Amino acid sequence: MAKKSEFRPDKPRGGILSKLYLTKKQRRSLLKWCLYGLVLLVLSVLQDVILSRVRLYGASTELVPCGIFLICILEGTHTGSVFALAASLAYLFSGTAPGTYAMVLIVVLAIFVCILRQAYLQNGFGTAMLCTAAAMLVYELSVFAIGLFLRLTVFSRISGFLITAALSLLAAPILYFIILSISKVGGGAWNE
Repeated sequence: MAKKSEFRPDKPRGGILSKLYLTKKQRRSLLKWCLYGLVLLVLSVLQDVILSRVRLYGASTELVPCGIFLICILEGTHTGSVFALAASLAYLFSGTAPGTYAMVLIVVLAIFVCILRQAYLQNGFGTAMLCTAAAMLVYELSVFAIGLFLRLTVFSRISGFLITAALSLLAAPILYFIILSISKVGGGAWNE
């Protein structure tokens, strides 16, 4: 009779994340980015299912670009630009983006407002709202200009695009505090 070996490997414990051998900081960072993705998913569903039915002078909201701009402003240029690229690509494939040009507009504007805020403005609620407002206004006017160039809209609809930017900015203060609390999960958040 052969003698059984006394060596028995430990039984695997935990879930999928324990098998990835991530450090505590990496787990928190992964949680933060998953929460950001969840926020954008909720914003997309909220925008497309509920708020698209509510019209004010023919205009609705654009919550997803507003959320992308806020996350990029809070995260900074390096990580924010990569996030803007990934999030705008997901926004494009969701089918709610006005066109493929929206992806380029969101990425370029997100990088620009991040650089502007980091170079000339201090961290804070006011500067984040100012940069988000500027980015949303330029985004909506650019979408209008491209639509006008492609003959998809007429000049008299410019007020609808401005109202869309204003309605989107009404949700920005609430989004700011949600995104700020998520940004503290993985470290590297603003100290306010």
